[in-house]
Amino acid sequence: MKLAVVRDPKPGAPDAVVAIGSFDGVHRGHGALLARVTREARARGLVPAVLTFEPLPRELLFPDRAPPRLSTLSAKLHAFAAADIAVAYVCRFDRAFAALTPEAFAWRLRHLHGARRVLVGHDFRFGARRAGDVAFLSAEGGRLGFEVEVLPTVDDGEERVSSTRVREALAAGDLDGAARLLGRPYAICGRVVHGAKLGRNLGYPTANIALPPGRPVMTGVFAVRCGGAATRGLEGVASLGFKPVVAENGPATLEAFLFDFSGDLYGRRLSIEFLKKLRDEAKFASIDELVAQIRRDCDAARDYFRRTGP
Repeated sequence: MKLAVVRDPKPGAPDAVVAIGSFDGVHRGHGALLARVTREARARGLVPAVLTFEPLPRELLFPDRAPPRLSTLSAKLHAFAAADIAVAYVCRFDRAFAALTPEAFAWRLRHLHGARRVLVGHDFRFGARRAGDVAFLSAEGGRLGFEVEVLPTVDDGEERVSSTRVREALAAGDLDGAARLLGRPYAICGRVVHGAKLGRNLGYPTANIALPPGRPVMTGVFAVRCGGAATRGLEGVASLGFKPVVAENGPATLEAFLFDFSGDLYGRRLSIEFLKKLRDEAKFASIDELVAQIRRDCDAARDYFRRTGP
């Protein structure tokens, strides 16, 4: 099913089952919500839809405290399409939207997003000053013509699966734990851009992946697997962070050296899956020390892939 992305909804939207959320990372809990949307929509003859926000609410309301993103909007839309969602309503979350009354938000759900059934988490809040809660939404839905269902949380046998726990696992270097929460390895997708070409000059040419603004959720050097273009399944080493060996206080970068690959990837879109953290970022006293460490990183990554298999 082809995903329709709607940024400026108008009255007359098709009747739909609508899931609401930020969906950062699209983890296993989100996956259960999306699966429920498609099942409900099929059973009721409605359109499966999601309503999400750009930027994320916390990025507008609390920019100094907003956590790093797990996924770009593009990655979220790809996940929605893979889950057979038909319509993604991408709402621009600005000051005017944040000031909507809970009543106005509920009205938009029915008349601009076609909501006949709305699926939310138990802690869902909405409207100016987060004044609306699930009970209020249910009451408004009864008046406007939609039902509200609160989905149970998804846990991993210990506690609730959440974007916060995914961030914590990644920041701690626990990539296996993050993958269990996500249902897949953590990955960053982006286009290959030109860099300083330091790696090429050192004998380790890297693909430099464009990153969105903001700080990454983790930093370090990692064993990775690449997908996209002509690289699908290729293994390698990637550095994600701020390149202290090159410049202080520069922008975050993602550079991947792919084993056994040569070719031009500029402008191509790649997906870098992070499978094991090898070490933290570090500064080196000389280029020779840097090259020696890169060689050790590659050896460690190759050993990891030999031990774990394809």
